[in-house]
Amino acid sequence: MILFLVRANLSVAMGIVIVSTYPDKKSISQVAHVVVEKKLAACVNYTKINSIYSWKGKIEDVEEFLALFKTTTKSKQKLKEAIAKSHPYDVPEIVELKMDDTNVPYMKWLEESTLGGKPKKRNHSSKRRNP
Repeated sequence: MILFLVRANLSVAMGIVIVSTYPDKKSISQVAHVVVEKKLAACVNYTKINSIYSWKGKIEDVEEFLALFKTTTKSKQKLKEAIAKSHPYDVPEIVELKMDDTNVPYMKWLEESTLGGKPKKRNHSSKRRNP
């Protein structure tokens, strides 16, 4: 019941995390800047990881960058299309995870920072805290 009321106050938007991996810092940094600038994602976190996987009959053991794109249901399709279009891999990982339980202030910020969000008056703080 409470979850319904929170979503009703937030225009029925839900938070979404799109997960993908990239071969290097340059490729993820470029796409991250573009999608945040275009308001397709409110935030992109990325970090170096090690991946072991099977590709074309061979076991690969490589360093990659794991990317978490934070967006809303309203922006997710355009974000997925942008990721697919610009991705350097032949078979990019584009996985959608729903944010089922998100604190209200974070969800409001997520909505305001992506397409379809309502602009909010800026406070005098120059940086947001802990996305």
